[in-house]
Order: sequence, then C-alpha cells, then structure tokens
Amino acid sequence: MNTFKKWWNNDLSKGVKFVLLALLANGLPAFIILMTLPNMTEILFVWTIKPAINAHLIGVMYSNALLLVAFSAFQTEWKNLRVNMVVITLFSIFATLLTFVYLKPFLAHPWYHLAYWLTMYFVLFFAAPYVFITHEKKYGGKLPVQIPLNFGARLVAMLSLLFSLIFALGLLFNIELVNQNFPWKLPPLVGGLIGVLFITHTAAYAWALRDGDWLRTRPIFWQVPPLALLLILLPLIHPADLRPDAGFSLTLYYALAGYALISNLWIILGYRKAERDFPNG
Repeated sequence: MNTFKKWWNNDLSKGVKFVLLALLANGLPAFIILMTLPNMTEILFVWTIKPAINAHLIGVMYSNALLLVAFSAFQTEWKNLRVNMVVITLFSIFATLLTFVYLKPFLAHPWYHLAYWLTMYFVLFFAAPYVFITHEKKYGGKLPVQIPLNFGARLVAMLSLLFSLIFALGLLFNIELVNQNFPWKLPPLVGGLIGVLFITHTAAYAWALRDGDWLRTRPIFWQVPPLALLLILLPLIHPADLRPDAGFSLTLYYALAGYALISNLWIILGYRKAERDFPNG
C-alpha cells in the first residue's frame, strides 16, 4: 500500500494514472481468465470464445495492454509514455465501437456480462481521449530529439506500420479472406478485436516515425518481442485447433512472427550503448 501511495503521489499526472488503473482493472481479470481457463469462457467471460486457441489469442491481446500499463507506470513525464497512450486511446475508442457491430455474442450471455464490458470500456472511451488530448496540448507537440531513430529503427517501424495496416484492414473488413489464409478460423469478433489492436499499432508506428526520438518511442518496439513470442506459442500449444491444411499459412505465420521478434530485438539491443551513454537513459 505504501508503494502505491508513493506512486500515486509522484510527478505523473493523476489523469494518466486513472486511465492506467482503469485499463489494468479491465485487462488483468480478462487476461487471467483467458490464459488459465480458455475452455471456460462460456461461464467465466463476457462472451463465448471457441476454440481455445482464440481465447488464448484474446488473452495475448490483453497481455499487450498490460505491458503498456507496466511501461507507462514507471514513467513520470508525459513525453515518455505518449506513444503508449496512442495505443490505449485508440483501442479504447475502437474496441467500444466494435462491441455494437458484434453484439450477438454478447447477447448470448447474461445481460450483466455486457453491462460490465460496456461499463469498463465506456470509462476508457471517455477518459483516455480526454487525457491524451489535454496532456498533448500541455506537454506534447514536436519535442527536441534526444537519441534519433536510426535507419534500421525507421525501416523496422515503416515495415511494421505497413504490416499492421494490412492485417488490420483484412481482419476488420474481410475476415472471410483472412480465414482462408490463416492457420485457424477466427470468429468475426475475435478477428475484429485483433484488427483493432493492429490499427492502434499502425498509428503508434506512424507516431514514432513522426516523433523521431528513440527514448520517447522505444515502448512500441519493446512490446513486440513478448507479443510475437506469445503468438508463436499459440499453434504449438493448440495443434488440434489448426486447420488440417494449415501448412503454408502456418509457415507464413511463423515467419512473420519470427521476423517481428528478431527485428525488434535487434533494434532494442542496438540502442543499449546509446541508452547507457545518455543521462537518465
């Protein structure tokens, strides 16, 4: 409790802390349920997710949110967490709106499941954009570059932006085509939420390229290796949920996830010396 009080009273604004705590309250229970009991979503989650690989996939999505909360919670200045807030803000908006596009899975559950989901997301829907806009006006804008993004970092960011945009558009607007080329079948709501995640990453990479500073944008690179590793593990944990003819699509899936893991690790490790040499880096 004393640690929480110290954190609550540090220099990070109360508005940012409220958003982080709201996201933590939203994401942590879902993450625990989906990752530990993926076959019990009919009882324990707000909609039924089948097969189990898709429950774990949504759990991976929530793990990404929790990583951003963790990265942000250790910051005390807006400039060092605003790229995280790009992801959090856009996800809060689009995930809330997506709920009304795919209401049917929610309506198959007791009414209070949907009420809980909407309450949690409505809090973020209004709070996250307000905090982002007000803080960006006060503390943001075009800031001086401390450690510039080098060619490799910019190349990885541009490729990641392109891949994220392609994945997002396919998952949101043509899930049937995606399912023809994916190792397992994605229900529309699952595909839509993962598509929303990729949309937020698209925006975050664009933000990073515009900002141009490694110290301020590195969280968007940091979050990729654990996310990619979890995605690689999914087919290994759930081979029975894969399509019988998933050979080529599974190879492509592993190749893309492996590329994301290795390329971002390469960039992160390449900046270690510059970070050590920079005061408070």
